[in-house]
Amino acid sequence: MYDLESIVDRSNTAAAKVDGAIIDEILNLNCFDDTIYMWVADMDFACSPAIIKALHDRVAKGIFGYTVQTPEYKQSIINWYNRRHNMKIQEDWIKYHPGTVSAIRSSILAFTDKGNGIIIQPPVYYPFEQKIAETDRRVIRNELVRDENNIYSIDFEDFEEKCKDPNNKMFIYCNPHNPIGQIWPATDTQRLLDICNKYDVLFFADEIHCDLIRAEEKFVSSLNLNYGLKFILATAVNKTFNVAGIQITNLIIPDRYMYDRFSNSTGKMDISSFALTTTIAAYNESEDWAIAINAVLDENLDYMDAFIKEKLPRIKFVKPQGTYLTWLDFSDYTPSGQDLLEKIADEAHLILESGLMFGQSGKDFIRMNIACPTKVLIEALDRLYKVFG
Repeated sequence: MYDLESIVDRSNTAAAKVDGAIIDEILNLNCFDDTIYMWVADMDFACSPAIIKALHDRVAKGIFGYTVQTPEYKQSIINWYNRRHNMKIQEDWIKYHPGTVSAIRSSILAFTDKGNGIIIQPPVYYPFEQKIAETDRRVIRNELVRDENNIYSIDFEDFEEKCKDPNNKMFIYCNPHNPIGQIWPATDTQRLLDICNKYDVLFFADEIHCDLIRAEEKFVSSLNLNYGLKFILATAVNKTFNVAGIQITNLIIPDRYMYDRFSNSTGKMDISSFALTTTIAAYNESEDWAIAINAVLDENLDYMDAFIKEKLPRIKFVKPQGTYLTWLDFSDYTPSGQDLLEKIADEAHLILESGLMFGQSGKDFIRMNIACPTKVLIEALDRLYKVFG
């Protein structure tokens, strides 16, 4: 029904994922004519035909003036999350923001002061720490606990100690978790919500990967649990429908005081005509496409799991419950760190990300994005085998 096997040529599109200069600047890695790019978190599948058609139709209008958030726009969000996750969102809770990372930064600025602590759970998506540092707040690390099978758990005792400190004002939660790919159970989420509510800590829930989960897994949103007044939920068309460059995040802020305070802090934020059009087409017309994407991700991960077990058993791999990001433990290999990344880039011609980007506890890991046609993943794994097998 959908072409999820063709390789889309992303050259000359200003795509950061395949930009050698950006890769050199951020990762300090070499690129070659046959390099496969499996780092930054966007997908190598063409967007849904419904989104592409809707954008073509909008472009044909020929004028791209100031745009309002129509009732159809907000209803598409409400209907999607109700249909997919049984989330009951009210229209006046929805706050558009151009991107999730910038929404986190705006929340930090709106609800905390310089010098306040912001709690994160490393290894975790590195822009969390970047935004805390940029805004002159303190990074407070509630490190995840990893067992001998590379399954992670939350250190609740340490988390509560961090929340007890009156200087720590905000917690950024990631579920499904990037980069480890685990879906936190509802009991864990509720326990964190209770602790934050007890100590008056803002709970910011990044749930932007919630539509990208394995067929056998279940995701429960924090919105479906008992949350306090200081609560913000981030949802995003960006990840599910591969439109990160259009910059669409919708925050859900149920409390009116919190909503107004955030709005007053950021000022008016206009939505682009393309963001509006994309959101409606995605949520109203592209559900089958999202289901098909998840089926390919399931297939890719099953293949990868079997391949590593058979041919690269020294790489410790736990199949992620959510996201399209894999967290590979290379601790049994030398070199490590940047030297390992450079070896992979220079010998396998793969661009991956070091786990150190996500915190010191990720030092032995590599993050690999497998949201690509299956034949591309097969080629990438064959290249890893030639270098490490």
